[in-house]
Amino acid sequence: KDSPVLVCGAEIGAIPELKEAGFCIYDLQRLHDEFKVGAQDNKDGIEETAVLEIDFFRADSLADIEDDNEVAKIALKAVASVLNVGSELTNAEIV
Repeated sequence: KDSPVLVCGAEIGAIPELKEAGFCIYDLQRLHDEFKVGAQDNKDGIEETAVLEIDFFRADSLADIEDDNEVAKIALKAVASVLNVGSELTNAEIV
């Protein structure tokens, strides 16, 4: 079975803010029962929901960003790059 944790090194996805930063992605749905959610109905059909935690290390450039939405966009872009999913994941409004 795949691990619910991904450990990622620096320079993922050609994201300038992550040039020296690494990060871990935790699939909270697989780690904790309270985060388990199923598919949700929407106007286009069924949409899967993910509950993730991303912990950055050596992330001085992220710590300097005061806008939480900007940090969320960078985190989603990093996750999308690692998981090879489309740009729809990089919409910070879904956070």
